[in-house]
Amino acid sequence: MTYAPINRPIRVAQGLTQAVFEDVDINLFDLYTVVVGSAAPGFIEGRTFRRCRLQGPVVLLVAGGVSFDSTNFGDSQGDIRNLLLRPLGVRAPGTLPIRDCVFEGCEFYNVAFTGPEAFLDQLIASMSSGGPLA
Repeated sequence: MTYAPINRPIRVAQGLTQAVFEDVDINLFDLYTVVVGSAAPGFIEGRTFRRCRLQGPVVLLVAGGVSFDSTNFGDSQGDIRNLLLRPLGVRAPGTLPIRDCVFEGCEFYNVAFTGPEAFLDQLIASMSSGGPLA
């Protein structure tokens, strides 16, 4: 599936507790606050996002089970590596962790991505070849 820009008017998600979001705009920190609350080190998990605009500023820590299909990761100025951060140690404090989530036809704004080395390498390779990322 190829990426198609989202051209609809802004439509802010009215609730942030459901498992499936479609055709809405979501501030990722607001979602994290509602879903995780005070649980630490809580994850946003088990959610599906279809044709959503997802907004930061935030650094997403992508853990296992996350897939991206036909997704615009944001303004990379032609190089996806501009949106990636590599942790220098075993921790990544200050990030927003996600796992077991699906992103289909979504757009990210003001979001950077981090995660295991294999994920970062896969994202770079996928964006270079134009293929899907799973």
